[in-house]
Amino acid sequence: MDLQKIEQLLEAYFEGQSSLEDEKRLKAYFSNSEVAPHLEPYRELFVSFVQAKAEKSDAKLKSLQAEKQGVHKILKQWYSIAALLVVALGVTFFIQTNSNSISKAEQREAEIAFEKTKEALNFFSYQFNESAQKLSVLNEFGHSANKIFK
Repeated sequence: MDLQKIEQLLEAYFEGQSSLEDEKRLKAYFSNSEVAPHLEPYRELFVSFVQAKAEKSDAKLKSLQAEKQGVHKILKQWYSIAALLVVALGVTFFIQTNSNSISKAEQREAEIAFEKTKEALNFFSYQFNESAQKLSVLNEFGHSANKIFK
């Protein structure tokens, strides 16, 4: 490329009047091994632009991949939570529908068992009171015997 053309492009670049195509030409020129000695200080600037562009694309790709993995991880967590809620709702529905029929049958059985237990305890209480009255006669006999033998 012509040295005079490069100098014009550099001037336009520093004045902010260069196009993207002009900047690509400058980057290509300074990336080349043959650079005019008086333009050598600008080489580092344009080479760093080329390197920075390469780094940005790698960093951007990595950030996009990391973001994609993060989104997948979040989606998996939400799917897990949704599945857990569906299972919990299903179990709750199943228990409630079956507990109504079970609880009524169990409640009837419990009431019957309560009545039988109540009857058995009343019977036991009656028998105990009868026996206690009979033992009171023996207790009087014991007091009388103690009085005689003293």
